Amino acid sequence: MEGRLGRSGTGDAIVEVDTLICVAKPHEQESLTEDFRAGALRRTGRSVRRDRARELLVDSQLRARLKVRIRVMRSIRESLLKFGFDEVDVPAIVSSPFAGTANLFRLDSADLGSVDLYLRGSLESHLKQLVVAGFESAYCMGPSFRNESAELHEFLMVEGITSKFSQRELIDIVEKIVQDAALSVRGFPAVPDGNVDALVMPWLHETFSSTTGVSTREEDAVKRAYGELRGPISDGFRSPVFVGKFPKILSPLAKRDESTSGDAMRGYMFFSGFRICEVVQEQVDAEEQRAVFESQRIAMGEHRNLKGGPWGYDGALLEALRLGCPPLSGFGLHVNRLVAAITGVRRVSDVVPFPLASGPIAR
Repeated sequence: MEGRLGRSGTGDAIVEVDTLICVAKPHEQESLTEDFRAGALRRTGRSVRRDRARELLVDSQLRARLKVRIRVMRSIRESLLKFGFDEVDVPAIVSSPFAGTANLFRLDSADLGSVDLYLRGSLESHLKQLVVAGFESAYCMGPSFRNESAELHEFLMVEGITSKFSQRELIDIVEKIVQDAALSVRGFPAVPDGNVDALVMPWLHETFSSTTGVSTREEDAVKRAYGELRGPISDGFRSPVFVGKFPKILSPLAKRDESTSGDAMRGYMFFSGFRICEVVQEQVDAEEQRAVFESQRIAMGEHRNLKGGPWGYDGALLEALRLGCPPLSGFGLHVNRLVAAITGVRRVSDVVPFPLASGPIAR
């Protein structure tokens, strides 16, 4: 730039530009026009993203939300360190297809052709094995993969396992982690003050039955009610609500609540239509866990066969539990949903640096 130094009306230093030359060499003679800017801001379809760098360049609000994401991830790590959790990494490629009822991506290996391999659907199995091996509290922040929809193909999770805290104590810890994450970005341009104020409120505590009006022993009704809870019911939650005592038929890895016949020691925090996080008292008895896997395999067998997908026991987990496992509590925190709740947006492409698609965040 060539021109004259001066001052703006507010006193800021400026250059009154006479000549402006771009010194970057473009691959193609293509400008970031207003037409492109408008197109980048209104694209909401499920098409694969191919021009993300240009979108980031022209959309300052998107850049601001990604800075929120960076700070939230840092805050979560700082909080977990404070509570004594060790950060570990776990394999992204696994030999067991088990991840609840999720469909996983099958992989081909150039060197392990006789071994079935998959992208992991969750992080918890390896974390449990670490605690069995002597780690008191461990967590991993990393992607999980589900071959179910473009918005779920890859999503960032923070999952942790501990033998130090009970589920009740861990609920309080995760509440503090979420509150600190929201407070860490108060005042950021992309963060409405009202969202922070709501997320730092003390969590309300309800049960699945009290929230949905459905007994946890009514299997068909439970599945319909769970769909309602993930939709119109939680849409109305304008402050965080932890819904506990989840039905055991929806909780294959959770310890059964001995005070009831149809409940598990598992729950989710919902806010504004999002399932933000899960906290659970884990099942640590190997034979009881095997029985649950077998029951679920039978229930899902026909459905799996129709889809052509695999069903598998997590054999490594069962073998680890047989070694002797202390009482365990665990949590899972969905980073995309938390950042969306803080910034008040709904699309994957609004909170992820390089998303595969632009559809709504899976709830």
